[in-house]
Amino acid sequence: MEIQDRNLVSSTKPIKSYIKTILGKVYVTVWDSFENKPTGLLLEGDPRKAEEGCIIDIMNAEEDNFFRKRNANHLREGAVISYARTEAEKERTVEEYSDEELTEIINSKFFTLQNVLNNTDSIPVLFRIKNLAQEQEKSSKLIKVIEARIAEVQAEEFKPLPKSVTVEI
Repeated sequence: MEIQDRNLVSSTKPIKSYIKTILGKVYVTVWDSFENKPTGLLLEGDPRKAEEGCIIDIMNAEEDNFFRKRNANHLREGAVISYARTEAEKERTVEEYSDEELTEIINSKFFTLQNVLNNTDSIPVLFRIKNLAQEQEKSSKLIKVIEARIAEVQAEEFKPLPKSVTVEI
């Protein structure tokens, strides 16, 4: 049985990771701790981009020992090597901003606010921005810009479905 999303199953941090080094597919054997038996896994994708399909995460020492023994040829030939995951700083979305951060955006230059508004498709966030602007007693022109963006997003969300051609039978 092939488990493609093995890395997504566990929420714990892996003790070790391995990545394939070749552009072709690599078949490895891993220990499936859920079924308590060995499982084959096909690593595929571009290792230069560190795609998830190229990386296998090992969750404990027993799994690591099993992996190294069963895939010794791949490790010796360099088709699979040890890989250190980097904790890349993921960019926060506007939905994750606090009221203080949104207030900063409202008080910044108009084009900064407009850029945030144009890149926000979340109606609740847009209403939060509008309410904060009203609390700060911003100009009616600024409030109208925010309301226009809200109306635009709502119109897009509730766009009528295209009329389909129906055939009576």
